[in-house]
Amino acid sequence: MPEPGEPPHTSPEQPANPPQTAAAPEAAEHEQEDPPHQDDAFLTDADQDDDFTDDAFDDITDSAAVLQRVASNNGTVIGVLIKKGIHRLQGIPLPADEVDEYLAPYVRHDADHLAINKILDEHQVVVLAGSEGSGRFTTALDVLHTRAGANIRQVRREPGDRFSIEGLREYDTGWILDLRGEQPPPALGRQLAQDTPQLASTGSYLVVLCHPKAWKASGSGAAHLSRHLSKPDPQAVLRRRLDQAAFPITTARWLGEPVITDGIAHCTPARVVTWAEAIIAAERLRRRRHPASPAQDEAAFRDMVLEVAHAAQNWHDELLAWHTENTNSDYRNYLLAAAVLEGATAETVYTASAELARALEEDPIPRPGQQGLGVIALTHTANADLGPDGIIRFRHPGYAQAVVDYFLADRPHLLGAFTRWTAAQTSGLDSDLAAPLAERVSQWALNYTARKRTTRLLRALAEQWAQTMPGPACNLLVAAALDPAVGQRARNAYRRWTTDDADKLPASLKVVLAQACRQLATVYPTSMLGRLADLAATPGNVKVTNAVSEALTALWREPGQRRTIQERLTQWAKDDNEARCDAAHVTFAYLAHLTTPNGPALLADKDVDIPWLTDMWRGALTTAQRTPVLSQAFSAWMDAVLTIPDLHSIIWQVFLDAVHRPTDAHYSARRFLTMQHLLFAWAPATQAHDTSASGDLRDQLLTELRAADPAAPPEPDATTAP
Repeated sequence: MPEPGEPPHTSPEQPANPPQTAAAPEAAEHEQEDPPHQDDAFLTDADQDDDFTDDAFDDITDSAAVLQRVASNNGTVIGVLIKKGIHRLQGIPLPADEVDEYLAPYVRHDADHLAINKILDEHQVVVLAGSEGSGRFTTALDVLHTRAGANIRQVRREPGDRFSIEGLREYDTGWILDLRGEQPPPALGRQLAQDTPQLASTGSYLVVLCHPKAWKASGSGAAHLSRHLSKPDPQAVLRRRLDQAAFPITTARWLGEPVITDGIAHCTPARVVTWAEAIIAAERLRRRRHPASPAQDEAAFRDMVLEVAHAAQNWHDELLAWHTENTNSDYRNYLLAAAVLEGATAETVYTASAELARALEEDPIPRPGQQGLGVIALTHTANADLGPDGIIRFRHPGYAQAVVDYFLADRPHLLGAFTRWTAAQTSGLDSDLAAPLAERVSQWALNYTARKRTTRLLRALAEQWAQTMPGPACNLLVAAALDPAVGQRARNAYRRWTTDDADKLPASLKVVLAQACRQLATVYPTSMLGRLADLAATPGNVKVTNAVSEALTALWREPGQRRTIQERLTQWAKDDNEARCDAAHVTFAYLAHLTTPNGPALLADKDVDIPWLTDMWRGALTTAQRTPVLSQAFSAWMDAVLTIPDLHSIIWQVFLDAVHRPTDAHYSARRFLTMQHLLFAWAPATQAHDTSASGDLRDQLLTELRAADPAAPPEPDATTAP
């Protein structure tokens, strides 16, 4: 998943060797995305913002295709980027070290810098229009960093939500309104021009990020507030990135090569960084292969220059020639297995290539004796080297990633089989290889989704991993939803999966999706609670219901989510869908089970009213869901009656009204029986005359409940003789 800005105006973790769109036809590979639709009362404006980047911005996909998210990782990148993405989208001030990290490779365009600051001096609001890869986010950081210091925040909103400057009330803050990939409302320009004076009273500034076509459609009346970003000098961008490499690079030598300078001359900053990362990878490979040769002759350097040029183009032409020459699937399977398992031993790759053949419904070539090529020859044919440690290493920078990208583009009909095989490899490896492989596969899925504009690979991987590796599966879904290039498509897909495709969605994937929605709800509360509502409608699956309940319980611990969850549970409890109604009551039981030193957490929450608690207990008793968590919650409340005198009358009345209100015309036998079971589970009758405090309390509540029955006979008059 990329950082929110575009290279080179992004984190140094932005990589190189981007996947390019292959020559194979793509039309047949595109998934038929369903149009947005209403799904009960849970679909919001944010859910309806579907495929805007595909239809309106025809160049976004091309530029996104040149972004390779992670060049090298050690099993930690996805988690780190998820944390950063959620932190940023929550509207929390960006940490100073994060801002420094974003700005480290940034190259300022002087004319843009002067023009942007002039607009901010006069109006305190500026709109940065630019295509993908132009550096809008980090340009905003650069400008705001000089004006607001460390107090830079992104406006918290869901895509499609209305925006008003009135909501920006913090003082001396640098605000970023990120509209990249969205179509803002037509009146946005006039609204900004009208409301800009409101920022003057707070001493704050607002920078709006959008695509030029989006601004053209919505910026009427505010041309004076906008700046279309220019490209910084490509050679300056390349020099800046190479100077930040972990080892010294003779930058002047690289910039003296026409192949390099001509290659980057018309590139966006993002593409220039692609070339820079390819150079860094090539230099690293040279140092590894020739550690005792610090100098390099001219011929060897020329070869490396050509390698970099090929790597920047994702080795497409070379792989096309290789596959044309090597038609033997045994060679191809070994190459693909080595690329997927990069860093594994030859023995592991050799075995995996045979498993890959079987997964692709081919018969592995039997090799009795010394028939066929051995691992040394196969490795050589795959443009890789077999080291003394038995590890296979490719000779060219970015080659392994390019091999996988080529296969995914070249053999779309094998996507499902390849995914199942990859998932099996990931779950079968040692942790030191499995974790990096899961990271790489996640990146392939994000790249593929951006390039092909389909969520097929994303879903296939999530389904496979949900069964054996739920953690990586959850991370993949969260990362996809947060990714600027594919986030909207992924979130729309989750809606389809949980509504139109709900019957086909495996329970294991529903559980993982609920866990992902729990994380995403902290930044997209309305739409993700809608997805949890859809999952809650899954009939007859305890694991899914519990996953939804646990997700909502975790969200409840965040005070800002409580009112929304309370409203959502109220809606679910009244829903005609039995599964969703049950989910509401199971979730309430989880919440009711939460305790504090002062008693049940729900009673300590000032935002929760007693009538709502009564209604939810009433619903839980009505549906007769005597689950362990409901019994535990009830016991916790009855314990509070015994030990906390101030809560006695509140809890007592809640339980009485939950079973039978004075306004009820008929007594509910089901609610009474459920309450009776819960009471005796809390205070078992161990003897005929139970004199314990809990036993007395149990009998007292049962007596009052029986007395509330409209059909119960009247109590005998004490003054009347028997």
